[in-house]
Amino acid sequence: MHHALLVDEILLNILAALREADAPYSQLNAVARTCHFLSPLALDFLWSELPDVRPLLQYIKPRMPNDPHISVPSASFQCAAFRVRKLSCPALAYSDTHSQIALTEQLRLLSMMGITTSLFPNLRQLSWTDTDQSRYVYIQLFLSPTLESLELDFFFHKPPDFPFLTLLPKLCPNLRSMSISKHPVISLSGDGGPSAVRTICRLPRLTTLECKSSTISEEDILHLSQLKSLMTLSLGIPSWVSSDRGSSAPHSSGAAKDRADRLWFCNLHNLHLRAFSIPIITSFLEPGCRSLQSVVFDISEAPTTASLTECFSTLNSSHIECSAMSSIKVRDSLSNATLGVSQLLPDSQVITVDVFKPLFAFTKLRVFDLGVCLSFSLGDSDLTAMASSWPELEVFCLNEGRGWHLSASHPRPSITVRGLQSLCALCPRLYQIAIVLNALDLFLPCPTTSPFSRRDTVLVHNLAVTRLSLGDSRLANPQDVASALSSIFPRLKRISAWQYPLDTLPESRYYHRLWEEVNNILQQRLKRDIT
Repeated sequence: MHHALLVDEILLNILAALREADAPYSQLNAVARTCHFLSPLALDFLWSELPDVRPLLQYIKPRMPNDPHISVPSASFQCAAFRVRKLSCPALAYSDTHSQIALTEQLRLLSMMGITTSLFPNLRQLSWTDTDQSRYVYIQLFLSPTLESLELDFFFHKPPDFPFLTLLPKLCPNLRSMSISKHPVISLSGDGGPSAVRTICRLPRLTTLECKSSTISEEDILHLSQLKSLMTLSLGIPSWVSSDRGSSAPHSSGAAKDRADRLWFCNLHNLHLRAFSIPIITSFLEPGCRSLQSVVFDISEAPTTASLTECFSTLNSSHIECSAMSSIKVRDSLSNATLGVSQLLPDSQVITVDVFKPLFAFTKLRVFDLGVCLSFSLGDSDLTAMASSWPELEVFCLNEGRGWHLSASHPRPSITVRGLQSLCALCPRLYQIAIVLNALDLFLPCPTTSPFSRRDTVLVHNLAVTRLSLGDSRLANPQDVASALSSIFPRLKRISAWQYPLDTLPESRYYHRLWEEVNNILQQRLKRDIT
């Protein structure tokens, strides 16, 4: 054996590279059988992350078939289970009857064995995706005090019974992350006992909770808001939150609501909300989420300019330390259904720079992504004002891939290449940009004086941006556009414009062809620079 293999760091890196490069793990299997020295470490890598529990359950064979109650897991099972750090139970195809029956039988035998200690003493992450409700009871076999992350992903429309939930605080006292997906009800319990949410609130170290439920009860969300350890929350806001400016706890007793308002998600840093409309999200924010650092708002209905402004104002007013906010994403789900029409929206549905002004206080903002079915009316000076407020911006997307509806009063976007130049000068960390550009009246980049600075803004080069998303931007001369953009972005490789669903518009074919010419010119420039 080479002496280098005696260095733990070198050997571990070699084994890690083998695992990443070989999905079937045949090479790790070979290493495990090479010698006694390499075998334990190779087996650790082989069993540490199991994408399917069934290979492990193959070791479950009762020693006494006539009396499985007194059987114990085999030594091979125990050795393998000791090495497991991350375990998944994937969904099986309904048509695969043999596998369904075999899995149920193996879990049943495992549950009937004489087990006095944890089956998986080193398990950290458990993901359970199942298609058979009768197997839920066996999840308890996999719970251990070392478990830190639990993901439950079920494919049922009715609320299943989780008999193990009430035991979670005792069985998994170190659980830090929990995810309940594809499961519409987490507030109801089948036996009339404590709901899933109240049980979750008893986990002392829980920092992350993701649930795609839309029917959580009002009382339960009040309990959840008092969980001081919670730092990351992903939640579908239920229908009982009224969109007519009702409070997030409109029917609670006065004492309960006062207590909730004082401690409303007091330590929450990352928030992902899904709701029908933006006013519902505003209602959720009104009690004040004071320590937020990142927010994602997914809505079904297109907002109005007024409702979006109110939401941003509420987000601003609820913060004590505005410099903590680093990421804001707001997107609706109507892009494919409504952007494929060539109609002008009224001015009442036009986004101007005034909508963004409440967010100017978040001076440390790094990500801003807005995708809504509204019209945009922004000019170079507006873009400069936004960039001046967010100097650390890294991602700036306004309706990426969706275009800007043209308003009746502003039938042409007024952001030019010079505005794009100012954006890059004021936000040197930008690496992703999605806007709509007026490339018809082309003004070549040149040093300009910013109204927010006494110094001249020199022509800067952004080397991080290699792709631009320009939506339904119009252009006239591909050569001039390519020259202007490559002078700002020397490493620019490709521009995405007039993609789906914008390709359904009458003029899409013409402008898409012109932008493809720009892409060809950019590729030729890059090849020439390399040679």
